Amino acid sequence: MTLTIEKIRTTNPIILNVANMVTPQHVADAINFIGGSPIMFTDPREAGDLTGISNALVLNLGSTNPEAFKSVISSGREANKKDIPVVVDPVAIGASKIRDTNFKLLSESVKIAAIRGNISEIAHIADVAWASKGIDAGQDSGDKIAIAKTAAIKTGAFIIISGEQDIVTDGHSVFIIQNGNPQFATNVGAGDMLDGIIGVALATEFNLESCAFGTALLSVAGEIAAQEYPNQPYSFFNAVFDTLAQLDDTTFQKYAKIIQE
Repeated sequence: MTLTIEKIRTTNPIILNVANMVTPQHVADAINFIGGSPIMFTDPREAGDLTGISNALVLNLGSTNPEAFKSVISSGREANKKDIPVVVDPVAIGASKIRDTNFKLLSESVKIAAIRGNISEIAHIADVAWASKGIDAGQDSGDKIAIAKTAAIKTGAFIIISGEQDIVTDGHSVFIIQNGNPQFATNVGAGDMLDGIIGVALATEFNLESCAFGTALLSVAGEIAAQEYPNQPYSFFNAVFDTLAQLDDTTFQKYAKIIQE
């Protein structure tokens, strides 16, 4: 992999975000601490101006009100005009008709570079049955790598399945990230933070390897934070942010477990 934390911080890419109403501060902090520069927006009238100064766009579909979705579509189209990567989080797709409709409209209107979700969300996109619906992935049988590949081929986007092991694929090559900590699952917003960090990585260097690198950054930070707070999820979460801010390439390489299938 040619992407490095040093390169991210030297480049300092601007990441425009249509964030879930629950987590904008977490997302902005994660982007900032790893070396990007976040912009959060909700007004679709700003889409052209703000996309024009940005290096990647991250779209969280957790807010389904019409004005939020106007911002999603308008900024996505502007990002395509500028040819900057669009990262999408299809929050709880499959849980309601409106979420399915919004994702369908977005995918028909905007070229998506990367989609990050849990196994339930990605299985829904791949048209594969899975047990759980919502933001939390359930336990079910099935080949997660095959599901990720199917979703990638269907959408033409990089697919990231986050979980105990993260899977990153373009439908052909596959990276498995074997870092992380279970306390991420108890903190709302960890996935949204990952969306932003993936946006930072792809804005700095656009390829599948960078997508895997960005995915591993948060997992490694969690693994390091858990050494100090193994059973204190709130303190752990704060330590994740501290670790992201302090993380360097030497430390990252020491901990990173990125396996190419």
